[in-house]
Amino acid sequence: MNRQFTVALLGTLLCVTVAYGQTEPTRVESTTQLASADSVRFQNHRYNEFFRGNRDFSYVSPSGELGAPGRYVINGELIASYFLLASQKSRLAIAVTQRFMARTRTDRSSPIRTPSFRLGTQVFYRLSSNVTQYRYVEAQFFHHSNGQDGPVFRPNGTYNTETGDFSTNYLQATYNWGTHLSKRHGTYYSLGYRWHAPVFNSSEGLAGNYGFGRVLGQATYRIFSRTNDEPLPVTTERLRVTLQASYAVNKLDNWLLAAAQRRVNAELSVWYIPSFSRDAGIFATAGYYGEDPYNIYFNDRYAFVRFGIAAGFTRYTDEPRK
Repeated sequence: MNRQFTVALLGTLLCVTVAYGQTEPTRVESTTQLASADSVRFQNHRYNEFFRGNRDFSYVSPSGELGAPGRYVINGELIASYFLLASQKSRLAIAVTQRFMARTRTDRSSPIRTPSFRLGTQVFYRLSSNVTQYRYVEAQFFHHSNGQDGPVFRPNGTYNTETGDFSTNYLQATYNWGTHLSKRHGTYYSLGYRWHAPVFNSSEGLAGNYGFGRVLGQATYRIFSRTNDEPLPVTTERLRVTLQASYAVNKLDNWLLAAAQRRVNAELSVWYIPSFSRDAGIFATAGYYGEDPYNIYFNDRYAFVRFGIAAGFTRYTDEPRK
């Protein structure tokens, strides 16, 4: 009896051991697969934050561009992106974006002449699985118009900046990269090209006078603050310094390729988000336009200073930065 009991006990233990040996690897493999899936979803989620957070700020600027040929009461640009696709299941994101810029002049009745409107689509694609040193590409298609349909030229041959028609379309491609480290700083860089393709319709008077092909670049440095207040410690973006520059490389009448005073646009901006705010703050910008980006005013060239309030998608989370 004891011998039979012993044999039965050993047999049971052997079956349990065999069964455990067969099922345990399956459980480990399933956990590994789940962790991998979570990792991919986390990567897509974090990159969607980069796609949003690296966009330009909207702003309002009293007196506008100080140093411009015209005098203004207030200027501003509103940037809104509607992300139609921004899923943790996909490394691709798609947004419809509108950029509306207006300059309120000091003339009688404070008119906003020829507001500048850009409407287009942006497509983002994650290149890397690294969320601390990220890389992605972006493609854009935009229509740029001032909403006017008057004659482009005045009788004396100068551009009609009051009611003259301005319209163009462009494609743009950029390579983007940066850092998102556990330390209290981050970076963002981009390099790209904007092309106003000849197959697209554009208004009269632009050929040979407008930057149809521009090389673009940007460098951004961010500083974050981290509070350990319980129960919700937060990481918040407090300071952003951005340098943006572009250079027209297409043929321009009476201007050589090396004529930087006509071809270069550059601006350096410092944005500060105070501790009592989340996504809004103050800013100051100093720059130079060899080609004014405000639609039909593109022939204006000047150095300027701009200051005011701004808002955008900034880093604000109670999740420890990874």
